[in-house]
Amino acid sequence: MRVRALVLAAAVAFGVISVEALPMTRDPVAHADPMAERPLDRVVELALTRLRTGDTVAAAKWVSAAASGTEPVIDDPAREAVVYDAMARAGAELGVPEDWVRQVFFGQIEANKMVQRGLLARWRFDPAAAPTTAPNLAAVRPVIDRVNGEIVAQLAAHRAELSGPGCAERLATSVFPSLTSGSADALHQAALVRASAALCSPD
Repeated sequence: MRVRALVLAAAVAFGVISVEALPMTRDPVAHADPMAERPLDRVVELALTRLRTGDTVAAAKWVSAAASGTEPVIDDPAREAVVYDAMARAGAELGVPEDWVRQVFFGQIEANKMVQRGLLARWRFDPAAAPTTAPNLAAVRPVIDRVNGEIVAQLAAHRAELSGPGCAERLATSVFPSLTSGSADALHQAALVRASAALCSPD
């Protein structure tokens, strides 16, 4: 049930169902200040920023593999383990449970892989659209490190909103604008739903 609200938001964005088909909120309070009711906007924005680094990583892997005549490698278990451990330590300093931190970053990493796999598949189908020059990955790592740290901080700051049965619905209100604004294509939208679904606390 955790991802139900997010799936509904994605379905509307992709035209599967209409906005009118969505269940209305049970909150009787008038929506005078939408931003005040969306405290999770920042963590969703961070998840989307992290996803967009997948474009650069995929391009670098594509160009490198093409030069060596090999297949691009998406999975990097050793690097992923470093991220999990580092973020678990950062979360512990802020009182965020380790299992939650690991769940969140598993979701972020898997969503990033979705972007990479989607782009690589696109370029195999349409080689003319594939990158020919490797981007500078050195500029990407600081972005990922910064975003990772900010995501942990957001977990600590909004633990209440990210807990309980209402988490997915609250997240959906922040995810939905990114799905409908035109700022992300279908691949990144699907990956954002995956990344966001991992944000709710298991407690």
